[in-house]
Amino acid sequence: MTKTSRDEVLDFLTVREIGQILKAHSNTVYKMCREGTLPAVKIGKEWRVDRRKLALFMEGGAPPQQKDTYESLVQLSLQEGHLLGIFTQEKDISEFELTFFVKAQNRGYRLFKACWWQHPDDVRRHMSKAGLEVEKLESSGSLVIVDLNDVFRRFGHLRAAEIWSNAAAQALDLGYKGLISSGAKHLDCCGNHSFLMEFEKALDKIIKNEPIVGVCPYLMDMNVPNAFVKLVDLIKLHGRFFIQTHDTEILAQITFATNASGRLNH
Repeated sequence: MTKTSRDEVLDFLTVREIGQILKAHSNTVYKMCREGTLPAVKIGKEWRVDRRKLALFMEGGAPPQQKDTYESLVQLSLQEGHLLGIFTQEKDISEFELTFFVKAQNRGYRLFKACWWQHPDDVRRHMSKAGLEVEKLESSGSLVIVDLNDVFRRFGHLRAAEIWSNAAAQALDLGYKGLISSGAKHLDCCGNHSFLMEFEKALDKIIKNEPIVGVCPYLMDMNVPNAFVKLVDLIKLHGRFFIQTHDTEILAQITFATNASGRLNH
């Protein structure tokens, strides 16, 4: 409780508490606070809304029922297999992954976040703000956050893929159904396209043989040399792919056909 200069007692609610009252996801509440839809104030780094002001807001109309921007796409993504995600905005990747891991909770799978261009501590802060109890999840082994870019740079692509595989094996040993994982990259990730392809090839083999939900979000940066060719190479190494741009989502299944000689046509 906080007192104003007029001795008016304010009963501030957290984002999570507001979400429970409005029956809205934390991401939706954060967005409403940032955009000024809710009568929110920022205390330190956190948004708060006075309980009485929230009641007045609710009297003015029905509680928000809007869906999270990526909810439908995330539901399609939470299937075992190797999925390629193509985004045109870097910020959309972070928001997608956040919704992805929030929705992945309580499914009986271990969570694995591979960091390439993102710093692990930034990811932890971002997840915590969305309501994930990161410290508790990490200490219990339910969530693993790894700087794979550093592993790749120091030990190579096979070691980076091996860490992903080990996390899945440990998940089964700990009694989980498998691994729900994501690792966002750029098209020019790892400094060498051949090395990146070798990593994706090794990862694809692992995911095909293990109970893993493996999502690889990529930023579609057309300023990268041979961007389209690199994108096609990536598509070949994933079972499905989707494109997300300007609030439009396209999901596609990848199929391979054989020609008369029996060779694969991609």
